[in-house]
Amino acid sequence: MTIQKMTEIRCAAAPPPGGHYAQAVLHRDTLYVSGQLGVTAAMAGSAPPSVGDQVTFALRNIEAIARVIGASLDDVLRCTIYVTDVAHWDEVNRAYAAVFGAHRPARSIIPCGPLHFDALVEIEAIIAVDAGADWSA
Repeated sequence: MTIQKMTEIRCAAAPPPGGHYAQAVLHRDTLYVSGQLGVTAAMAGSAPPSVGDQVTFALRNIEAIARVIGASLDDVLRCTIYVTDVAHWDEVNRAYAAVFGAHRPARSIIPCGPLHFDALVEIEAIIAVDAGADWSA
């Protein structure tokens, strides 16, 4: 029996982890992306005011992390969106649909308490990976 351990994935184009966790881990043919806030590394800890912009930035962070192993947003199987206020639902949905287009991964939106940096949303993703791809270069 072969036991495959997880591989930590790091992406300089997305904000670095702010705690003891990986941006993403790869296990077999699945990439698990940790929750991404709607900020960039250059924003120095402050989220943009628009929840729609935060959704877009968070998804672009997920996309950047996915590209490290040759995947894209089209490979996203599932997203979990944490939102600080259900009143943001329509704007979150519009921004999410604008980024994903015709691709419709499974999704949950979960109301939560305050997020770090006064962010309004945090998004995590599960992504299918081409097991034969050479992403180690």
